[in-house]
Amino acid sequence: MIRTHLTVCVGVALLLFCGQAVGQAAADAGSTAMNEFPRRAIHLDTHTMPGIYDVGAEFDAAEFARTLSEAHVDYITVFAKCNLGFAYYPTEIGKMYPGLQVDLLGQMVEACHAQGIRVAAYFNVGIDHEHARLHREWCKVDKEGRVYRFAEKGHWFRDLCLNTGFHDHILGMVREVLDRYPVDGIFLDCYDLAPCYGTECIEAMKQQGMNVFDDAQATEFCWQTTNRFMEEVETMARAKRPDIYVLHNGIAYRRQPTHIELEVLPTGGWGYDYLPMAIRYARTVDKPYFTMTGRFHKSWGDLGGIRTKHSLLFDCYYSIANGGTCSVGDHFHPRGALNGEVYRLIQDAYTSVRALEPWTAGARAEAEIVVLEPHMADFPSARTYSAKPDGFSLDSVKGAARILSELKCQFDISDGTEDLSKYKVIVLADSVRVSEALKPKLEAHLARGGGILSSAFAGLTPDGTAFGLSGVDLVAEGPEPFNPTFVEALPPLDKGFPAMPVTVYQQGLAMQAGPATEVLARLHKPYTNLRSWDYEHETLYCPPDKDTGRPAVARCGNVIHFSFPLFLGYMRDAVVPHRILLENALRLLLPQPMLEVANFPSFGRATVTARDRTRLVHLLTYVPESRGSIEMIEEPIVVSEVAVGLRSEGRDVTSVTLAPGGETLPFTRDGDYVRFTVPRVEGYQLIVVE
Repeated sequence: MIRTHLTVCVGVALLLFCGQAVGQAAADAGSTAMNEFPRRAIHLDTHTMPGIYDVGAEFDAAEFARTLSEAHVDYITVFAKCNLGFAYYPTEIGKMYPGLQVDLLGQMVEACHAQGIRVAAYFNVGIDHEHARLHREWCKVDKEGRVYRFAEKGHWFRDLCLNTGFHDHILGMVREVLDRYPVDGIFLDCYDLAPCYGTECIEAMKQQGMNVFDDAQATEFCWQTTNRFMEEVETMARAKRPDIYVLHNGIAYRRQPTHIELEVLPTGGWGYDYLPMAIRYARTVDKPYFTMTGRFHKSWGDLGGIRTKHSLLFDCYYSIANGGTCSVGDHFHPRGALNGEVYRLIQDAYTSVRALEPWTAGARAEAEIVVLEPHMADFPSARTYSAKPDGFSLDSVKGAARILSELKCQFDISDGTEDLSKYKVIVLADSVRVSEALKPKLEAHLARGGGILSSAFAGLTPDGTAFGLSGVDLVAEGPEPFNPTFVEALPPLDKGFPAMPVTVYQQGLAMQAGPATEVLARLHKPYTNLRSWDYEHETLYCPPDKDTGRPAVARCGNVIHFSFPLFLGYMRDAVVPHRILLENALRLLLPQPMLEVANFPSFGRATVTARDRTRLVHLLTYVPESRGSIEMIEEPIVVSEVAVGLRSEGRDVTSVTLAPGGETLPFTRDGDYVRFTVPRVEGYQLIVVE
């Protein structure tokens, strides 16, 4: 056991007493709001390098909590132990930051609870450089036998193994915090699911009869070790406080015990296509969720970086528009004062969010289309990538989210474990095979009159040799031999499509249509494949030659299949005519979509949420602009006279109003649609339909 540094031993007893004396009143204040999921959170990092001489020198607990309260924060994650391995409370197990003279964690919990703000304690589980430095035997050994990877550096060049003494060390620190402080949550960060080949892991694998030379089994053993640790934390936390929040960051959404935090800093490496995919999946997991974006210009720890107001608002609005709540990541300055400019920015954003909550709080997203990808069950865990099938790419899922969002479709992304009967159309994107487990669900969906839209190798049997659904009269001939190919749309898919063969840049499946198949688009081949070489010339120019005699898009009853990877292609190549093909194909399967929006740009986003009998239409008009290597949102875009048609689902509609202003909009009834015009959208507008 590592004892607290000598410089903080004096006064530990007093600090421990203060931590334990937070008081029943503060504990009650923290628990009073626990029945309601956080709406406006802060994730406050502190990863303090050794040698900072004035850590905590300017910390004022009352001012800290007052700043948060004025910014309308109702939940905050603060640091118990950072990724450098230092504790910010007087630990008897770990190592308090050298020179720190105050119990930062204890004072933060007490002061925040006094303001009615709940507090979660942060522990880094995967990275602890101080204890990895002092205890090489606690580190993972990689397949090459390395413990420290000095040449790589960065965050991850020393990884901790939970099958060593580090397990008891970190579990003991979590227990210590739970025993001393009335925290409302535990946040455990940076789980590392890469296999370990240290002596402890090798011996344990052999005892279980596992093959240490099999990478998949080594990865599975690491998962078992990690999962046991997570179960221990959850059991211990619930024993202390049954309603406590526990979050395992980097572990699959499905595995989270209480809620989901969607970590996504758009300019910090995630990009603006990550959140649409992640939140559409989180919507289906049946746990509350918030989007954890950041105030940073780039990534975590960019202490001099600050977002523009509207880039932060966009992230918050996008989360609300998809049934989530909000969290903003910040980083604690070592001296201890919160940055006033940062919290003015957050206050502005959260003031706008709070004004919408009379309508948005508790609202759930509505959908009639589902993008089905069973391998999302591991998202965002590293295990997703260890067991991916041939052809699987998150770009396919991101591409599906982007193209369907541009079409204003109301859709979820699902791993298929929940009931699919509420959806009218199932999308199988590019690589989803029809397994034995999936086939009955898909065929039951078709039997109910639902539609299926698939692309490339999706819809095939697991071995990829044939189409997997009954009644699909298509023959799979293997990978497409031509590159590029060209698609020619036929009626009724030709509406709005250019009257020419349009390039397909990503190779897919060569298929033949049977007699029961309706061909909706033809596939053309080039004269010669791109970059072919005859020792004289490389083919750089590939004009279309002639029809291959094979379909590019075909329909068999309520199944429409694209021969090429439509969604991967859209993510990588953004061919707008391909989106037109998809829109026309969806109209065949879903002639009366839930939401119709006209006079609204392709970059506009439109979603529907509902609470009780009130339905909410969210319109967003922001454009992430590429500025060199950064995507930037600086101003909202103003769009006027947006025509909206919302399928009423047989409900009587009595009013349509703008929120939060309360302006009433005239509306008309058109069959099962309620139609109205929104006079102006400046970045975001909420419409309340009652």
